[in-house]
Amino acid sequence: MVVGIGGRLVMGNVPSITESSTTIAGYLVAFRTQILLAALLYAIATVLFLWFGVALATAFRRADESSDLPVLVLAGYVLVSVLGFVGISVFAGLTYAMTEHRPLQAIAAGPYTALTAMNVVANIAVAATFAATAVAIMRTHVFPMWLGWFAAVVAVVRLLAAFAMVNRAGALAPDAPLMIILPGVLTIVWVLAASWLLIREHLPVKATGARPVLGH
Repeated sequence: MVVGIGGRLVMGNVPSITESSTTIAGYLVAFRTQILLAALLYAIATVLFLWFGVALATAFRRADESSDLPVLVLAGYVLVSVLGFVGISVFAGLTYAMTEHRPLQAIAAGPYTALTAMNVVANIAVAATFAATAVAIMRTHVFPMWLGWFAAVVAVVRLLAAFAMVNRAGALAPDAPLMIILPGVLTIVWVLAASWLLIREHLPVKATGARPVLGH
């Protein structure tokens, strides 16, 4: 997550999807190096996010081997990681192509807006993943209950953010700060908290005759 935050900061102030193709193309040209660097950072962050999901699913499986929830949690993190990796790869490819072939800049607004819309729809996958994580925490007690409720809040906020797709402007538009910053900050805080707990316990190690539970 820290790497992802670094990637977002490197990209600077991205233009709104309501901006003209000229403005969007100008941003791609002016921030070409920063965008490509940010794409690399985002790709690394996506791999680390998937790694985190694997560790999380492993902790759930060790605590409750009879449940299908660990598989569902892992599938969610794989899905979100794939969507994220594809999205950032396409954006990097778009930037590279349009800065190398200037005639393509006339249609910059089209793919730029499409990628923004894709990112909004991907909130549904994130919401499902965090909902499964919340249920797994409450079932296995691997983490404190507050983290499970926190995951449920993130799931609800992400689901609501997906409905920004139906708006075209205003505070609830797809690329409005509220629709991007709030879900993003909540997700980052949750992942950092869960990561800290996983690292602190070095992941539960199965003891003879006992199920591992984080924090016990």
